[in-house]
Amino acid sequence: MQETGQSADDAFGRLSDENHEGSIGEVRLADGELFDIPGVQGRLERLDFGNGMILHRAELRVRENSLFDVRNSLPPGWLGGSAVVMGKIEIECPHGRRYQMTPDVGLIKRVDPFGTRYFLPKDQMLRHVGVAIPLEPLKQRFADELPESLEPFLSDRQDIVDIRPLAVNSRIRSIVSAMFSGHVSGVGRHLKLDGLASLFLAEIIDLHAQQAKEISSSSELTQLEKAVVGTVIAMVSENPAAPISIEQLAADNHMTRSRLNSLFRQETGKSCSEFIRSQRMMHARELLASGGVTVKQVAAAVGFNHVSNFSRSYRDWYGESPAQAQKGTGT
Repeated sequence: MQETGQSADDAFGRLSDENHEGSIGEVRLADGELFDIPGVQGRLERLDFGNGMILHRAELRVRENSLFDVRNSLPPGWLGGSAVVMGKIEIECPHGRRYQMTPDVGLIKRVDPFGTRYFLPKDQMLRHVGVAIPLEPLKQRFADELPESLEPFLSDRQDIVDIRPLAVNSRIRSIVSAMFSGHVSGVGRHLKLDGLASLFLAEIIDLHAQQAKEISSSSELTQLEKAVVGTVIAMVSENPAAPISIEQLAADNHMTRSRLNSLFRQETGKSCSEFIRSQRMMHARELLASGGVTVKQVAAAVGFNHVSNFSRSYRDWYGESPAQAQKGTGT
C-alpha cells in the first residue's frame, strides 16, 4: 500500500505560495449545521444519527484554491473513513504528514489533535464523504471482536494521529455515489443516509483488513515480478485502449491471478484490474475535459466497444455521465 505524500507535498507548497495567511479559513464542525467553505460554491453537511455514527457530506464547485483548518467534532478516540468520487483533496495533519484523496485513493484514520488543514485545488467539482464513530460505539457494533488490523487505532491515548491510504474499490465508490443520488430524499432520507454511512465504514474497515493481510503475507517482489508489473503499467499508460486479459497475463508469467493482483497492490495500491480501469477512466475524463471529441470517440479511445458500457462504467466511477462531464467543462 503506497502513500501519495510526494504529490501532496508538491501541491501544499504550491498552494501555500498562492495563499497568504489571512486567506486561511476555519471550519468548526458542530451538530446540524451547514458550512460555508472559503473559495467555493456549495455546502458541507454534517449529520449526527444519534447512534455514534457521524456523516460529513460535501458537494462543492471549487472556483479558487481554498485552504481551511478543521476543528474535530468528536473528542479523542474515534475511527473514520473518507473518500471522494469526484475531485481531489490534499490534507496536512497535525504531525506534519500530507496525504491526498482522489477517486482512487481514500483514507482510514484517527486524528485526535486539532489542526488538520485541508487544501482544495481550484477548478474542480468535488464530492466527498467522511464517516466517523467513537471507539466505544464501534466496539459495541463489533461485539468487542474488532479486527486485528484496527489495533493501531484503538489506543486509550488522546494524541493519536494515524492515517492509512486505501485503494478505493468499486463497492465503496458505489456507496459514496449513492449518497449523492436523487433517491436519497423524502421522509426516509435520514434513515437512508444512516444505512449508507454504516455500510461505507464497514467496507472501509474490510478493505483495510484485506490490504493489511496482503501486505503482511506477501514477500518482496523479485526482479521478474517487478518487470511484469512495470510492463503492464507502461502498456496501459501508453495505450489505454489496448485489450488486456488478466488471466492470460498471469498465465504467461507463470503465476496465479491472485499473485498478480497482490504484486499490483504492493506497487500501486490497486489490483491489476482496478489499476487498468483507473487509468482508462482518468484518460477518459481528460479527453472529455479537452473538448472536441464525442462520447463514442472517448469510449473507443479507452477500450470500450459499446458506448452504453462506457457510460455506465464512467457513471459508476465518477458519479456522473460522460455527457454531464462534458457540460461541466462547457463543451
